[in-house]
Amino acid sequence: MRMLIVVFALLTLLTACQSGYQAENLKGQWQAIAITEEGTPLAVDPSQIQLSFTSEDRYTYESTLNYREAGSYSVDGAYLFTRDTLNQASTEKAVEILQLASDTLQLKMMDGDKERQLTMVRQ
Repeated sequence: MRMLIVVFALLTLLTACQSGYQAENLKGQWQAIAITEEGTPLAVDPSQIQLSFTSEDRYTYESTLNYREAGSYSVDGAYLFTRDTLNQASTEKAVEILQLASDTLQLKMMDGDKERQLTMVRQ
């Protein structure tokens, strides 16, 4: 009985220590509701920022000033990696997933030396 309790405790600890998100949970349409830089809201309309993930590991991104991206994506631990195939000379980008729930996605990215956070809701 004592051994069973120890095994159960170890399994619980291992499960609790595993961090990371599943790409499956990203799938769908996301709409921005807030974007901040260094904790201050940016003077942009977040409703113009949309992100979509498909079951074929493809994404599309639309932002302000008619900016668009589309390509492949993957998730590794707490990081979302994207590779834009629309724009020439594109490289893989990585952003940190701060929160991924059934209705909320929060991403952290760097713009130069400034931290930006994007909060989105599922559509």
